[in-house]
Amino acid sequence: MTYCERKLKQIYDNFTFSLGVYCHNEHLMGILYVDALNQLNNQIIRLKKVRYPQGELTYFANHYRRLMTQYYESHQALA
Repeated sequence: MTYCERKLKQIYDNFTFSLGVYCHNEHLMGILYVDALNQLNNQIIRLKKVRYPQGELTYFANHYRRLMTQYYESHQALA
């Protein structure tokens, strides 16, 4: 597992845990989702600044962004 993947997976893991805690409140889930996406974007910007390989960065950024969106939408449907 690369450094980039570890950093983005950590944000995803924190998001999934917190979403499980707040799954009964749609408002808090929405705030959490937006905040997690902002954290992901900020981490991507930091990695770009240190010239991390663009291909790997794009792949993992899209992968974890898609996972977060799917996880959020599946929990939103249950709430």
